[in-house]
Amino acid sequence: MLRDRGLKKWQGFFMHEHTGLLKTTAKEEEKQDKPQLDEQELEEIGIIVMESLNYTLEIKITVWQEGYFNDHIGIVGKVDYLMKYIILEKDDDNIRIMIVDITAVERL
Repeated sequence: MLRDRGLKKWQGFFMHEHTGLLKTTAKEEEKQDKPQLDEQELEEIGIIVMESLNYTLEIKITVWQEGYFNDHIGIVGKVDYLMKYIILEKDDDNIRIMIVDITAVERL
C-alpha cells in the first residue's frame, strides 16, 4: 500500500498569498449563524442570570460573537437593563457581555 503525504508534499509550491487565502476560507466556513431564541429560552436565561446575581452562583454563559461561540464561566456581578449588558466576574477579571449576544446559560 502506498502512503502519500497528501497536500504536504505540494506545500513548497504554494504561494504565501494562496496559503493565507486557504486559511481564511477555512475560518470563514467555521462561522455559524446566530440562533434565534424563543420566549421560553429567554426566560430561562433570565432566571439563571438572576439566580447567579442574587445567590452568587457560578454559571457558564455561551456568547455569539461575529460567527463564533465563546464560553465564559463566572458569577454575575451586575445586570444593567438600561444599557442591556451584564458584568460577569471571573477570578480577578470582569467581563462585559451584551445581553443580545447571549445564546445559552448553564448552572454549574
